[in-house]
Amino acid sequence: MKRNILTLGLALITLLLPGQQGAGSGDLSQIDWQFKSVSDGVTLRYANDSLFSSVQAIYVVDVDTSAAVFEFGVAVPDSRMATSEIARQEGVLAAVNGTFFNMKEGYNVHYVRVDDSIVAVTDEGEFGIRATGIFTATGETADILPWGPEREDAGVVSAEDAIVSGPLLIDDGEDMPLDSINFNANRHPRTMVGITAGEHMLLVVVDGRQPGYADGMSLFELRALAHSLGCTDALNLDGGGSTTLVVAGEGSDGVVNRPSGKVQRPVPSILFVRHTDDK
Repeated sequence: MKRNILTLGLALITLLLPGQQGAGSGDLSQIDWQFKSVSDGVTLRYANDSLFSSVQAIYVVDVDTSAAVFEFGVAVPDSRMATSEIARQEGVLAAVNGTFFNMKEGYNVHYVRVDDSIVAVTDEGEFGIRATGIFTATGETADILPWGPEREDAGVVSAEDAIVSGPLLIDDGEDMPLDSINFNANRHPRTMVGITAGEHMLLVVVDGRQPGYADGMSLFELRALAHSLGCTDALNLDGGGSTTLVVAGEGSDGVVNRPSGKVQRPVPSILFVRHTDDK
């Protein structure tokens, strides 16, 4: 289902200390978010709370598509860089790390399209495991759809920018199947993009592997979080040490979360939102 993303609202940032009362063991409706307005229609939201019988740190950029005109897209540098550096070079408002990549050689292992040009294709072994969804964007129009080898071979993408990742968690309000493999069931830092019924675009990161601050989430827990945020479509992106959320003007380099490796991991792709007059 195509969604016309005409405006962007980056809302709020919430600062909760570990151990404060809030969502408890699993009541997502009780997360005590704190918020920070970043620009018209754009908010940053943050919570550091007890959830799923664990400590969680969650950061959300909420793009309200009725507040101003923005564009969504994908950027791929000539070589791997920190998410914040790619975001700075692209002049974007907010960005998250993109899809999975070969750690040794640095190339994207999933299909990526930038400015109508295919810059990466999906490794055969990724289909049906992680390469099950695609984020597409042309200006203010964005979508999240299922993906597979048949669609990639058929060249069905017409959007200017696109990035395959996964697993696809939710499609048009329906939960997608998730196998109980370690990658899905174990807790890790996670990165996700979602679209809500109200046509908000959400960039979400969940920190992890940091005892006392953030345990991370399984993909089953991440999907539950996506539902609680109102997502009708949600796509998992690369996580672990890659998980990074950047918001222009925040801190020294724009990074608002705490990457699990203590420093940003260089990545070969990002997903971003940008004011149209910032190009």
